[in-house]
Amino acid sequence: MKESELLIEIGRLKKDFDGADENKINALEALIEQAAYERIYLKRLNEQALISGLVKIHPDNPCIQQSLPISGEISKHSAALTNITDKLMKYLSTEKDDGDDGLDDYE
Repeated sequence: MKESELLIEIGRLKKDFDGADENKINALEALIEQAAYERIYLKRLNEQALISGLVKIHPDNPCIQQSLPISGEISKHSAALTNITDKLMKYLSTEKDDGDDGLDDYE
């Protein structure tokens, strides 16, 4: 994995939390970096899975199947990314004011 690719992804993630408190972003820097790494790595695993597939099927008996190791890796890294993203959303998301939505008369 190229460091520039990782830095671009970290920047993208920080931009997603643009309105967040800077102190919180600094405190969660390692989690943001891990989320960037997991996202890039998961993307590469999925690209490889398109080539290799996730399951090996016996040529003579399609009922005999074997899960390939990549399927477990995708599952593991997907769960890790989901967990990290959930934590980042919990601590860094900000409320956005939609302004006047025209429904004030109905409240």
